[in-house]
Amino acid sequence: MQYYKNILSKYKLFYLTGTCWGILGCNRGINQYEYEYEYEYKLKYNNKTYLYTDKISYGIFGIIIYINPCFLPFIIFKELYRLEINLRNLNFEKKSEYYNKILF
Repeated sequence: MQYYKNILSKYKLFYLTGTCWGILGCNRGINQYEYEYEYEYKLKYNNKTYLYTDKISYGIFGIIIYINPCFLPFIIFKELYRLEINLRNLNFEKKSEYYNKILF
């Protein structure tokens, strides 16, 4: 039992939670780029190329937004919104602009 207590110490749990939250932010940033490229860039600019550097920069932007505690109330509201859409299986809402944006 002592072994498990050391694994889940207060600081390790804090770092684990922060890392997972940052990974989620990176994933949300990448999804935002995918949505913008698929639906906005192709409609406005027919010859827009898919850039991995833009995708990585959106991921890093997502990490910064999700780690910043000032944005936490907005992010929690947005994650609850996404949770409700996924629980209710509203697939048409998943393709909306608001669902795929990081903050607003």
